Amino acid sequence: MASIKILVLGSGMFARPCVEYLSRSPKSEISVGCRTLKTAEILVNGLARTKAIQIDVNCDEDLDKAIAASNVVISLVPFVYHAKIIKIAIANKVNVVTTSYVSPAIRAQDEHAKKAGVVVINEVGVDPGVDHLYAIKTIDEVHSQDGKIKEFYSYCGGLPAPQNNDNPLGMKFSWSPRGVFLSQCNSASFLKDDKRVDIPAADLMANAVPEFYGIPEAHTVIRGSLRYDGNPQLTRALLKTGWLDAEPKEWLSTATPWAETTARATNAKDSNERSLISKIKEICSYTGEKELDLIISGFRWMGLLSDGKATVQGTLLDTLAKHLEKTMSF
Repeated sequence: MASIKILVLGSGMFARPCVEYLSRSPKSEISVGCRTLKTAEILVNGLARTKAIQIDVNCDEDLDKAIAASNVVISLVPFVYHAKIIKIAIANKVNVVTTSYVSPAIRAQDEHAKKAGVVVINEVGVDPGVDHLYAIKTIDEVHSQDGKIKEFYSYCGGLPAPQNNDNPLGMKFSWSPRGVFLSQCNSASFLKDDKRVDIPAADLMANAVPEFYGIPEAHTVIRGSLRYDGNPQLTRALLKTGWLDAEPKEWLSTATPWAETTARATNAKDSNERSLISKIKEICSYTGEKELDLIISGFRWMGLLSDGKATVQGTLLDTLAKHLEKTMSF
């Protein structure tokens, strides 16, 4: 029985369930590549036919060597690396799977993949992924009866059950907290009444093109994410106050209290809670006192107004993501 050599790149929340599932097949020979070897070793512990290897995805030589020794690559690293991984895989005639959206950089590899006879499958998840399957199933059923799709709406979201919705953001992390926040910072576009509508970052989290679903006749196409009430308002406040800033900050220090960090991020006059609340009210938009209370209580719950010491990660976004990963996991 011929084995299938699988290279899994990444050690995030998806990685262990993915590798565990793949290891159930006696045909699978799995290598898990992470920047830190110890992390990969912990991830594969106790799983059959798996081994840990050290790979820095910033190093083309590391990637080329590992990919060339594989039949298929499953990329679970941040989406910004997918295009490079796909390019190297095509050169080695190795198939690739990712769960991420097809970016322009990935789409640019399409013809190269076809010429090389390489299969590159993206958007293999719940959203994007399973939502596409249900959409196409419904569209095909309508078309098979000579019907037409005039309006298309698709909403999906991995939400905690109401009885387990115990935090002001109304979510629990099943994948990278950093990725969750970044996805909510994207600008969005959708088709409404035959006109393209563009929405600035953080107001919506979707874009859609009718042709991708084979419904050029549709005059309204919207794909969106489901969130509990309160999440969009609080996420916008985090964005406005700088907590979703992915740029490195030299002034970030492990000795800095959360309140002082918030003060620096917002340019508040000091780290006193009253000053911070005043600054939040100044720079955040809200519809009334109820929404303001939601924002302030959310900041308090996250500890962003406290004197506790922040464990910084180099950027405000990564600092917040690492902090909330501990308190908001399933």
